[in-house]
This record gives sequence, C-alpha cells and structure tokens, in this order.
Amino acid sequence: MDAKDLTTFTDAWNAVRLPAGADATTVDASVLSLLALLASMVDAHAAVEVGSHDGTTGLALYSGMASDGVLTSVEADPERLRLAKEAFAAADIPHARTRLIAADPNEVLSRLTDGGYDLFVSGGKPADHAGFADQAARLLRPGGVAVFLDLSDAMDLARREPAQLSVRAFADAIQSDERWLTSLLPLANGVLLAVLQ
Repeated sequence: MDAKDLTTFTDAWNAVRLPAGADATTVDASVLSLLALLASMVDAHAAVEVGSHDGTTGLALYSGMASDGVLTSVEADPERLRLAKEAFAAADIPHARTRLIAADPNEVLSRLTDGGYDLFVSGGKPADHAGFADQAARLLRPGGVAVFLDLSDAMDLARREPAQLSVRAFADAIQSDERWLTSLLPLANGVLLAVLQ
C-alpha cells in the first residue's frame, strides 16, 4: 500500500470509526483503536492521560480497560475537561471510574502514585513529551505502556524550529534509554510506544 492509498484508507476509516462530533484532525480513528487495544493488552486497571481530547481518547481507553479500571485524565483546559466529563456520563461510565483533574499536568503528575499505573498517554503538546516521559517511568509498573502522540511534525528533518528539535531530541533519547522498549508508528500524526522494562 503506497502513501496515497494509506491516506485514502485512513480517511475512510476515520469517516466510519470516529465518534460523532470528533475532529479527525485532532483524534485519528487508528489512534483511538490503538489506545483501546493497548488498554486491553495490558489489562489496564489504572491509566493516566495528559490531554483529554474532549473525552474521545478516554472513551477509547475505557473500551479496552478492565471493567473496574480507573482513568485519571489531567487537562489544563477546564472546558475540554468538562466536555470529557459529559462524554463519559453519556457513555454511562461510572463516576467512581474517573478522576478528572483540571490543572497543569506538570504539577499534578508528580503527586500521582509511583508504580500505580498500567498505561500512560501523553496527548498534550509534543514539546512536553520529554518531561512526561520521566513521569511515566516513575508512574508505570514494569511492563506498563507509555504512548506519546503527534510526533510526525517534529520528525520532519527539514524543520529546525526549537519545538521540533526538542521533540526530536526526546524521541532519540527515549529510544536509546535502556528502561524502555520502543517503537515509532506511522499512524496518524506519529505515535511513539514505549514499554517500561
């Protein structure tokens, strides 16, 4: 399948699979499916996400998590978190399975329990991935999975802006870090998976 065919396939997949009202430019259906698959594979009882995407990513995680799984969603934008709360309520996700925190993730993550999570999703600004990777290494149990979204823009070697260089340095660092087993996937806007060894 060449790049044009892959783009056509992805556009068709998004049209069919995205929840009503979800914006395909910010949440790709292939990424949502991946999140659900990963949550199921690690039998996630506890997951944390940075950036709520109005609840779309959380709903994908819930669809794969254990039936008693709890999602901690940290979002700096209260409005986006409100929309996530509404999405979870509409999907009949029990309130006890959600921890919605409207705050700066850099301040919140350091207060979460060491080794208490099965899955970590960094879906905020790619420039923040490096700091969140250090938090993920502390928060995840061995065998836990970290997911970092939207890396493709930074992987364009022609771009030399500080933000792109920062994300590129993060990707290089985590892929050479012996604590992690990693894979960079050409899904949507680029997804980096990392399993904590």
